Amino acid sequence: MIRIEISEMPPSANAMRSHFIAGGKVQSVKSKAYAAWKKTTAWEIAAARPGKISGPYRLYIAVQRDWRTKRARDIDNTIKPVSDALVAAGIVTDDSLAEEVSAKWADNLDGPAVVAIICAAEEQLAA
Repeated sequence: MIRIEISEMPPSANAMRSHFIAGGKVQSVKSKAYAAWKKTTAWEIAAARPGKISGPYRLYIAVQRDWRTKRARDIDNTIKPVSDALVAAGIVTDDSLAEEVSAKWADNLDGPAVVAIICAAEEQLAA
């Protein structure tokens, strides 16, 4: 089992991409804010040297409720950015290997914006 703390709130999955028209066609690219968050977070995770999971895994995400704002967010919009950061940090090889993903709000994570628990798919978590 690997426990990872992420200090900054991930951008919403709705804000991951920027869209524009070029040559009469709609183009889509990763937003600058998302790319910057992912790069910074991947370095933060990798620097902690939490270990790696090879093969199928389970991911459990706890997100601090009301992180620096009272603005309402959808919990499911935090899953993809966190998954992408774990891949970028080399913790998992591909987010398509996730067998199970769960996300919940937490009222007191004591500092981090997000805590992610990753374990091999066959590993059982203690109750």
